[in-house]
Parts: sequence; structure tokens; C-alpha cells
Amino acid sequence: MLTAPTQAAHTVAQSRTLDVLARGGLLGWGIVHLALAWICVQVAFGEGGQEADQGGALETLASNPGGTVLLVALAVGFAAFAVWQATEAVRGHGRRSAGTERTVHRVVSGGRAILFATLAVTSVRFAFGSRESHSAEKQSSATADLLALPAGPLLVGAVGLAVVVTGGVLVYRGLAKKFRENLDTAGMPSEVRQPAEVLGLVGYTAKGIVLGIAGVLVIAAAVTFDPEKSRGLDAALKTLGAQPFGKVLLVAVAAGLACFGVYSFVDARYRNIKS
Repeated sequence: MLTAPTQAAHTVAQSRTLDVLARGGLLGWGIVHLALAWICVQVAFGEGGQEADQGGALETLASNPGGTVLLVALAVGFAAFAVWQATEAVRGHGRRSAGTERTVHRVVSGGRAILFATLAVTSVRFAFGSRESHSAEKQSSATADLLALPAGPLLVGAVGLAVVVTGGVLVYRGLAKKFRENLDTAGMPSEVRQPAEVLGLVGYTAKGIVLGIAGVLVIAAAVTFDPEKSRGLDAALKTLGAQPFGKVLLVAVAAGLACFGVYSFVDARYRNIKS
């Protein structure tokens, strides 16, 4: 028998309106990654002033004609996707998993709900006046606060390790094509299926590598007691750019993030929202 919260989550998850809006959130996720890919190209060639992260991507979108309308639309989609993921966390992904696997899916959905809710709030802020993200500085400041605690270096190191593991999971999902589990492949035309697999493989792998580098930098901040090394995706991408052949590496990463962005469009169309 379903508990009251689970039944309520199940009812919300079956909403046609939520289905449409959540797919809009996936479209927005793709747009953000395309903007991030463009920022990577600019960083590679020494141009642009935005942070190379999701906040910088939203700032880029906000600065273009029609940016306010676009960001409001993205905020609605991100909020709907957050609600859908929250319902998945509560009800446990329907009948698709059980036991430990089901618990892992619920935790991941909870994390996605927080991420997309944050994106929704940030989009609204940028849409109505705020044009400063400074997310890298905020992460550095948060790391400094953690490092000041008695067990601060251990806590920061644990966060960094979690980010590295998350990056590794994304690389695994890409290389093993595990992302296909979320797609309605039976309803996907054959001429779409293969390109979608290539886009997912390249996109998830590139994103996982960048996230892994960001996690390593957080661990480095814990080891050296230097919060400036913990600046998220912005630091990870700029660290890549500082390496030999850094320009080539950043352009390659930009191509990978663009692939993830385009894959998100396919995901929006063929994702199994209801289960």
C-alpha cells in the first residue's frame, strides 16, 4: 500500500502539465550547456569575461536580446524538472528499480531536484536585474569557511572526493551508454538513435572529465589549505587552458559540452518522464 506522500508524489508525476514543463527544463539544460561551450571557446582564445560555469552561461543568455523572457521560460522549466525529480525521490522511481539500486536512484533524483531548483532561482535573479554570478568566488568563500572548522580539511577533501566520484560516474554513463536507460528508444526513429548515442557518449564523458578535474582541485584546496584552488567548473576549465596545448583541450571540451547540450534536446523529446 502506498503511503500518503508517495501517493501524492505519484499523482503529481502523472500530470501532463508537469510532463511538458519538465521536458522544457531539459531543453533549458541543453541551452545552458551550449552557452557554456561557447564560453569555453572564448576562454580558449582569451576572450569574454564571464565565469566558465553554469552561472556564467546564464549570465551570457541574460545579456542577449530577449534574455529576460528566455530566462523566465528556463526558470519555469527548471522548476518543473526539480518538482519531477523530487517526486521521483519520494516515490522511488516506480517499478524500475528495487533495493540498493532504488535507494541510489532516489538519492540521485534528490540531488537533481536541488540542482534544478537552484538553477531556477538563479535564472529568475538574472532575469530581473542581477547580472553578477561570481559563483567561483562563492565556492572559494564557502571552502574557506569549511577549512576554518576543526575538521575542515577532511570535510573539504570529502566534498572533493564526492565530486571526483560524480565525474567518474558521468564518464562511466557515457562510455557504457547507460544514459539510454532513460530514453524511450523503442519510440525513437533509427536515424535519431545512433546520433543520440554518439552525442550522449561524447557529452557525458566530457562533462565527467571536467567535473573530475574540479573535484581534484577541491581536494588540492584541502591538502594545501588554499581555498582559492576550489573555484568549481570555472577553475577546472581554466586549469585545462593553462596546460600545454590548453587551447586545443578547451576547444575539445567545448565540443563535448556542446554535444551534451544537443543530447539534452534529444533527451527532452524522448525521455521517459512517466514511469
